[in-house]
Amino acid sequence: MKPQLQFRDAFQDALPIVISGFVFGLVFGVLAAKAGLSTFAATLMSLLVFAGASQFIAVEQWNAGQLSLVAVVMTTLLVNLRHLLMSLSLRPSFRKESRSRLIPAFALLLIDETWALAEHRFKQATPSLRYFVQAGLLIYGGWVGGTLLGTQLGNQIPRPADFGLDFTFVAMFLSLMVLLWQRSLDFFTWLLSGVIAFYAARLPGIGQASVVIAAIAASALVAALPQPEPEERRA
Repeated sequence: MKPQLQFRDAFQDALPIVISGFVFGLVFGVLAAKAGLSTFAATLMSLLVFAGASQFIAVEQWNAGQLSLVAVVMTTLLVNLRHLLMSLSLRPSFRKESRSRLIPAFALLLIDETWALAEHRFKQATPSLRYFVQAGLLIYGGWVGGTLLGTQLGNQIPRPADFGLDFTFVAMFLSLMVLLWQRSLDFFTWLLSGVIAFYAARLPGIGQASVVIAAIAASALVAALPQPEPEERRA
């Protein structure tokens, strides 16, 4: 029987992401302040949206003045379509949970990091919505706190890249990849996704949709490959 997950498990698992998410939120807060968003507006965005990549895109487009408000919202929605795939992936683990509990938890706290933690932990322990919510709220607090502080430091950090703060996002996702890596096909899927996204982004009218296209295409192609026979069956 799989062990039960406790709060200390959620805290230990989430702590590195809370720290990196705080720094990442700080960078977002700095960029949001430079784009002309008030402390209230930037912090409210992090409180309600809680999706780092799409928030950066929204602020970038807002600052450039290239898109209307509706277009910014639609672009954010498009980037976050991958959350549909993540929710489908986790739904079997929470089949016994009622929708009234599951929908609010997924609506706010289902992000790349909480999905990765759940996928990793639920292979070793009994799936727990409480664990998912606890880890998510810890990461959420770090992100919102970083945003709030970043808006206050906007004028003190003219170029976040000079301090290497922009690499926080990349480092966090690399650590999640290591956490989820179980077989050689995993690396092949990620590599193929990167290649597809790189070239799809250069097609007219694709833009940020290349991320969703790459994820679906690479996953479908790898899933269609002949799967190796389990070692127990070969034995």
